[in-house]
Amino acid sequence: MIMWSSRLFVSDSIKEKKLNKIKKKLEKPDKLRFGAHLITLNTNGKDLFDIYNILFFPARHFKKEAYDVKIIGVAGKEEEAKELAGGVIAKLVKEGVELTPEGIKGYFKEDF
Repeated sequence: MIMWSSRLFVSDSIKEKKLNKIKKKLEKPDKLRFGAHLITLNTNGKDLFDIYNILFFPARHFKKEAYDVKIIGVAGKEEEAKELAGGVIAKLVKEGVELTPEGIKGYFKEDF
């Protein structure tokens, strides 16, 4: 299942209208025709985050699996996604969150 953080981080290039369009299109991944990148909590238990190009986002896979994919950020280009992930890390450090997969998941736990 695809889940969205209530404290979603969004890059400047993603306007609210485009964000709503992305959310809607992810329900029908065959309809995706534009570029954006999603930052998710890791799915492998090792990395801090995963960054997916929305065109290659395995939405069908996540709908069928026993685990949820939790989206915490949306950016336009890949470079913006990396910068946004860095901004997320800076915010977490400022708030005293342990920079481990478990610490980050704990921070976002109430969002989902």
